[in-house]
Amino acid sequence: MTTRQPNALPATNEDTSGPYFPIAFADPALEDLTCVHPGVVGEASGTRIILRGRVLDRHGDLANGALLEFWQTNAKGIYRTPATEGDPAIDPWFHGYGRQRTATGAYEFRTIMPGAAPGRAPNITITVFSDGINRIVTQMFFADADGNDTDPVLKAAGADAPRLLARHDGRTAKGEEVYVFDIVMAGPDETPFFDDLES
Repeated sequence: MTTRQPNALPATNEDTSGPYFPIAFADPALEDLTCVHPGVVGEASGTRIILRGRVLDRHGDLANGALLEFWQTNAKGIYRTPATEGDPAIDPWFHGYGRQRTATGAYEFRTIMPGAAPGRAPNITITVFSDGINRIVTQMFFADADGNDTDPVLKAAGADAPRLLARHDGRTAKGEEVYVFDIVMAGPDETPFFDDLES
């Protein structure tokens, strides 16, 4: 008689069914924006920060198998795009895009404090891909930053604006400022997402 072995793989989120990301998406060079690539001497200018948090489902449980993408300005408030390629304020050692896979739902991302783009408070755009959703997009702001009171996204979020604020959580021994930001994908404490703000 053959005995069946239990499935040893962790369950995916209950309300999700894909996509599943290939191992190639795990690129260490995209998980730390303070340097261009491991082994390259140049470093991004600006205050180094660590962004820590969790991706949570509607029940407050960690969301297994999520992919996070980060997009931000450099320390002078300039996005790296084809339109800004000749801008003297572009930091040659900072490209502004990062990506990180998380199997457990917890993440830790190294970058620099973004500068304020015209008319905006400093922020980082975060896109989440997880099982059963195409993508969800939000912006994370810093609770102690100038310009939060006039930022159009925070104003549009209204009473939910505090859910877009990362809280300061000390400093590492290396002098990196630590911020904590949890992303709740659904439920009563759901993080405001761009599709919500448009409706």
